[in-house]
Amino acid sequence: MDLYKLSKAELIEMVLALLASNNALIKKVEELTEKVEGLEQEIAELKSKKNSGNSSLPPSQDPHRAIKNKSLRKTGGRKRGGQPGHKGHALEMTQTPDEIIEHMPHYCQACGEGLCHVPSLMTERRQVVDLPPIHAIYTEHRAYAKVCRCGKIARGAFPPHVKAPVQYGPGVTSLAGYLSVRQYLPYQRMKECFRDIFGISISEGGLVSAVRRLAQKSLPVYQEIKENIERATVVGADETGAKVNGAKAWFWVWQNPINTFITVDKSRGFKEIERLFPNGLPGSILISDCLAAQLKTPAQAHQLCLAHLQRDLNFFIQLYDDPWAKMLNKLFCEALKMKGGLSCYGKENPLRDGLVGQLEKLLGHQINELPPKVKPFLKRLRKNKESLFLFLFHEKVPPDNNASERAIRNIKVKQKISGQFVCEENAVDFAVLRSVMDTVLKNGQNVFNALKLIAKLTPE
Repeated sequence: MDLYKLSKAELIEMVLALLASNNALIKKVEELTEKVEGLEQEIAELKSKKNSGNSSLPPSQDPHRAIKNKSLRKTGGRKRGGQPGHKGHALEMTQTPDEIIEHMPHYCQACGEGLCHVPSLMTERRQVVDLPPIHAIYTEHRAYAKVCRCGKIARGAFPPHVKAPVQYGPGVTSLAGYLSVRQYLPYQRMKECFRDIFGISISEGGLVSAVRRLAQKSLPVYQEIKENIERATVVGADETGAKVNGAKAWFWVWQNPINTFITVDKSRGFKEIERLFPNGLPGSILISDCLAAQLKTPAQAHQLCLAHLQRDLNFFIQLYDDPWAKMLNKLFCEALKMKGGLSCYGKENPLRDGLVGQLEKLLGHQINELPPKVKPFLKRLRKNKESLFLFLFHEKVPPDNNASERAIRNIKVKQKISGQFVCEENAVDFAVLRSVMDTVLKNGQNVFNALKLIAKLTPE
């Protein structure tokens, strides 16, 4: 085409057509560039999925899980067994044996002469620790009647706890609760245990009833634990899902170093907290995992779990190699290290103030400069910035919510061993008894003895 032969109008039309085509190509390139960036982001996310090391996901949901009996731990170079300075615990002899069996030599093995008249000297002793045969004790109660001279009949009365012709005593009741809630045994295996070891033929329904009676008797203790939590200065809270009769339910826990209070409800919302603590926990510093319902709870102050936040940061570092996430994670590590070395919380501390200043600076970072998934994380931290380093100003406030996670983990263990809770009543019984047991353990007491005391002393 000879451009010199074209008219001015034709040249203008051709230029406009080229410009339109160029703009279309530019728009197409921009669309393809955006699509490529999106695909690259998706690939990066697929390569760096969330797992138990960089998020709150449980290990059971980790992709490409390692073989169970193949340890991922690296050797520390130490020899196996007890380390230097470790106090060992060997099987010790008792000074009051229940039975003594004496082994005397009756004749000389060299010449055959009898030694019955020769005085003996004990040279060595050994002990065997064993269990006696276990069997049920049947106690029969008999009521008698007597006729008075006045003609009236006086009748002997049974004790208040003896109500049926044949019933199980507090020992069976407390053991059923102990095996079910503390040792997580399913009712079928509990039935087998009672039959094979104790010679007691008790049905699964009978065991369910025994656990329920024990839970009902434990309610006064359970209520006292709740009141102790309400009065506590520091409380950790957490929740976890569970299956109850095929439907999703939620177990809640509120705990401190000497109390554990567990409940179960169909909801994970604030209504359950409001039902249990209408006034909130106004005298407590509440530690949680940033669940909105927990943060909504009225309290003296809130502390977020740094362990959860660090797992999120690890995910961002793996996904984006983000410098801001690295700096914040490093700052959290420095704060945790400082917590371990703090001895006085009331006085001014320049190092602590410096960490708080660094936190303010990092929280003031431009959100638009951060990767997509980091932006809502920073917004969440800004909203709750007063709840990040509170543990550096209060001695008894921990930097994480690990104690609450340990207190609620027993629900998962119970489900893995025994399966789902058949009905809501069974779930409630577990929550009541587990609260009592964990509180007893935290106070250094024997769990089974405590259950026997509850089964004996608390009226029906």
